[in-house]
Amino acid sequence: MSTLSRLEKRLKEKAKPRLEERLTLRLDPDTYRALEALAREHGMTLSELAREALTMLAEEYRARATKEKAQEPPNEQPEEPSDTPPSDTPPLFSGAAQE
Repeated sequence: MSTLSRLEKRLKEKAKPRLEERLTLRLDPDTYRALEALAREHGMTLSELAREALTMLAEEYRARATKEKAQEPPNEQPEEPSDTPPSDTPPLFSGAAQE
């Protein structure tokens, strides 16, 4: 299922909770108009559309991170020291362009 299809499905299913945290974005005019049209098509504001899209992305990221962490074998042997710090979560946008 494409990202847009999943977003459209989610938009139809979600309630509209009142949230307090804020995020400011600067968009080029064409992107703004396209997102505004998509939001209007679903009877919502651009803010609601952006919130749902970002929430969906964060939930998918957390689920993938949890799944990958669960698949890691137990670390019984100490690892050799590394120059880079270990990461418990996958890169945020790995594979995002595949959809």
